[in-house]
Amino acid sequence: MCCLETWLDMPKHHGSPPTMLAPTVTIGSVINFNQSQADFQATVSANGRTTSVVFDFSDDSTFSSFSTTATTTVTGQSTSVITTQTGFGPDEFYYVRCRATNSIGTTTSSSTTFLTWSLQTFTQTGPGAYSVSVPSITPNGGSAIAPTIYDVAVYGGGGGANYAGGGGGGYRVAATKTSSTTGTQNITGTVGAGGNGGDGGGGSGGAGVGGTSTLVIGNTTYTANGGGTGAHPGVCGSPSGTGGSSGSGDNSSFGGGGNTYGYFYNCNPYNCNPYQCNPYCCEFDKFGNCVQTCYQTCYHTCYQTCTDCGYYAGGGGGGSTSAGGNAYTHGSASHNGGAGGNGYNSGYGLRGGAGGGGNGTQSQGANGSPGGGSGTIVGTGGQGWFGAGVAGGVTFKYYGP
Repeated sequence: MCCLETWLDMPKHHGSPPTMLAPTVTIGSVINFNQSQADFQATVSANGRTTSVVFDFSDDSTFSSFSTTATTTVTGQSTSVITTQTGFGPDEFYYVRCRATNSIGTTTSSSTTFLTWSLQTFTQTGPGAYSVSVPSITPNGGSAIAPTIYDVAVYGGGGGANYAGGGGGGYRVAATKTSSTTGTQNITGTVGAGGNGGDGGGGSGGAGVGGTSTLVIGNTTYTANGGGTGAHPGVCGSPSGTGGSSGSGDNSSFGGGGNTYGYFYNCNPYNCNPYQCNPYCCEFDKFGNCVQTCYQTCYHTCYQTCTDCGYYAGGGGGGSTSAGGNAYTHGSASHNGGAGGNGYNSGYGLRGGAGGGGNGTQSQGANGSPGGGSGTIVGTGGQGWFGAGVAGGVTFKYYGP
């Protein structure tokens, strides 16, 4: 009875004993991530004791090696913990877990995964409008990020040719361009068409200029103008003009060569003396010197001679690196037109801007060379003898899922 009495005499205690539990942890999905940063989240119950919380991340599912975020301290039940972590690389797969520790022990959650954004490439080389949605994120507690596009190249369309080659399209290039506005947005613009080739008729030829290409990011428009048309010598005996001019952009403009450097025959009517065949100069060089003498045929009826007016047109302008060549002077075996100017290789997947070669009466001049390296050829001017220009192009890169 003594023991029972002692128990009965003990003071009575009210309430529950102190909690003696390690923290409770539930990992959440990774949010607000891009190519270089992410928000980790978890729900943690401290179970009555001050608890420190960290996130581990690794490219190994076993976490044989891992990195750890800074520590967050919690004391309440069902507390949401979010940590922003930077320093990731693009197109990398990561495992993430949460560890919570109090004076009783440590609890480690299961893991979740995420794949950082990779570098995407957009290219358009056909004429017309385009639109690309470039994503962005808003980090926890921060502001939306302004998208950046990389390796930008914009080429205008090549000009059409008459006798002279059309000019190469202008270009704009940049390693990066960052939007003037924040958040996910559409990058828009147009690719300029190549100018139509001339029809060979009349004194104009009818060739068209190359179309303008644009790129709009945020509130800013970047423009590359199309190349100019190649010249038409005009009516017989009055050749004039140059090869097409290159389009404008970030580049300098390189015009085409002159197309009056070939020879032409004198096409003026003469006064016929039926009793004497009068000599006259029927061929001139580029300096106006007589290089051939002809004689009037002694008929009672007068005639107008108009033979071979020498359409030795200059080459079209290059998009960036050189002007078109002049037509060959009198005495050339082929009487070709001048070569077209060379184009530009942006190194970003497009190359172009070359001028079209000039045309001679016997054969065409050499076409301009596109920029070296690899990539789609765009913005080239039409070759002499009424060739059409090539459409421009746009390419850029951006990070996205």
